[in-house]
Parts: sequence; C-alpha cells; structure tokens
Amino acid sequence: MLNSRLLTRCRRGFTLIELLVVIAIIAVLVALLLPAVQQAREAARRSACKNNLKQVGLALHNYHDTHNTLPGSPMGRTRDNGWNVWSGMSMILPFMDQAPLYNQVDFNRGPRQAPNNGSIHRSVIPAYLCPSDPGSGSRPQGDSGPCSYALSSGPVTAWSVGNRPRAGIFTYRSSTRFTYIKDGTSNTIMASEVQIGLNDGDQTAINYRNHTAGNLRFTGTGHSRIADNSQTSIDAIRTYHQACRAALPITHDGGNDDAGRYWGSARNFWGPWFNTLMPPNSPTNCDGNNSVSEIDIKSASSHHTGGVHALMADGAVRFISENLDQGTWISLGSKGGAEVIGAF
Repeated sequence: MLNSRLLTRCRRGFTLIELLVVIAIIAVLVALLLPAVQQAREAARRSACKNNLKQVGLALHNYHDTHNTLPGSPMGRTRDNGWNVWSGMSMILPFMDQAPLYNQVDFNRGPRQAPNNGSIHRSVIPAYLCPSDPGSGSRPQGDSGPCSYALSSGPVTAWSVGNRPRAGIFTYRSSTRFTYIKDGTSNTIMASEVQIGLNDGDQTAINYRNHTAGNLRFTGTGHSRIADNSQTSIDAIRTYHQACRAALPITHDGGNDDAGRYWGSARNFWGPWFNTLMPPNSPTNCDGNNSVSEIDIKSASSHHTGGVHALMADGAVRFISENLDQGTWISLGSKGGAEVIGAF
C-alpha cells in the first residue's frame, strides 16, 4: 500500500513531452504578441511624429502672425546664393520653444561659418526628428543637426522660380503670405517628412541623390521648371525619373548625397525642402547639379508604412498615401494653380 501511494505521488509531475508542449504554447503566444507590441510602438511613434509636424505648423502660423509673411528661403544677411544662409526652419525656432538657441545665432554669418558651425548648427532639436526615422537617433553626417521635416517648394525642378502661382509656398528667395495661396490653405501642402540619409552609400535608398541624370524641363507650362498636373508633365517626370534610376550606381559623394542633413542650412538638397513631382516614398532623388544647390526631384518620404504625414497650409496634418494619384500630388503642391483636386 505504501509503495502504491509513493508511485501515485511521483506520477503527479510533468513528463518531458508535457513540458515541451507548454514551452511550445508559450513560444507561440510570444510570437503572436511581439508583432502587436511592435505595432503599438510604431503607432505611438507615428502619433509623436504627427504631433511634431503639427507643432511646426503652429510655429509657421505664429511666424506669419508676427511678420505678416511666412519665412523666406534662404534667410539671413549673407545672401550667398543659398550656400551660407539659413533655412526657413531656423527662422521658426523661437516658436518651437527654441528661443535660447535662436538668440545664439549670428545671422550675419552662415550656418557652417564660425561661430555658428559649432554647437549651434550641430544642435539636435527633438521636435524636428521623427521617432520612426533611424537617422533621428544620431548624427549620420558628423557636422549635422538632422531634420525629418521639410518645407514644400511645390511642383518645381529648381528653387529659383520666384513666387509664381503654380510653384509651392517655399521657393528660393521668396516669401509667401497666406493671401497668396489661391488654391485654398486646406488644399495646399506646406511641409512634409523627408527621411534622414544615413550616409552609408546606399544608392537604392529613397533619400539618396543621383546627380547624373541631367535636368528636368517642361514645355507648354509657362515656365520650363514648373510642372502642372497635365499628362504631358507627368510623362516627362516619369521618363526623367526612370533615366535617373537607370543611371545607378554612381560615385558616392560622401555627405553630399543624402537628404535631411541639416535643419539650419539653406542648401537646397541638404536643407529642409522637398518638391511634389513624384508621389511620396518614390525611390531615388535626382539632380543634374552636383553642387547640391539645386535639386530636380526630391520627394517626401518617411519610415511609416504606406505614406507620409503632410502639413497643410491651414495647419492640419494629414497622412497621405504613397499610392496617391501623381496629378493630385502635383496639384496639392502648387499654391495658385487653380487645379481641381478630388478626394485625397
């Protein structure tokens, strides 16, 4: 009888097979849980990114209320053709809770000139960084203060097109008032996301610049470097972009070939600007000028699945699908093109 009771007690433990089954069940549950955790984290990062862009919108509106215009590009007193002058994003620093940093800037000198080229220009501004962007956690390019957000020049292939109606809100050496936005502030893009280049030489990356494709021009638009939403313009853009991508690989220019390098610099490729020629997240930026003072295609891009956050001129932030019709995206970029814009 005693031996029988002892045997019964021994049989109450787990067998090896039962233990393996329990471990397998736990592993399956963990495998199911991890994607949900990652999705929740990305949702939080995406929400934070949207809030950052919203703050940029409020800052731009506050700047306009104060100066009766939006910041021009470039800004500063050096007026050195965009090479050594400050970006529009630098002008809104006081309205981004960065007044102490703004007050340190010597606007008689360029961003990369002393005394600005030390801690001032290298400053990392959290509100200018998307948490989902891998480049936001470091300085991919040693002397940089990176930036995930960029101002829209609209459907142009050069920044020096002046304040023409079909161009965007921010073009070279021009300042825009809200009264100039004839298409309506809710139908005009003011800013969006641009991935920070990691300076790793990856020529297939969205934020990499190919500068061997020549320049993009249009005919029948009234200005050869401003696109409209006609099929003729769209075909020209696509043909140019395909030729640009076909030219890869090219010689990497080190720090010159990646977007999102500076929040402060008005150099058009390094600095915080983009155009609305190709839809969001279109791979490869294209330029026929290796001086980084011009850019033919520099697209909005993000690390969010499916599209980018875009700041409209009325201050609203909308998530724009990367599958948006190209003609609609071009139309959203212009401030006075009088295009008919459907749902987006």
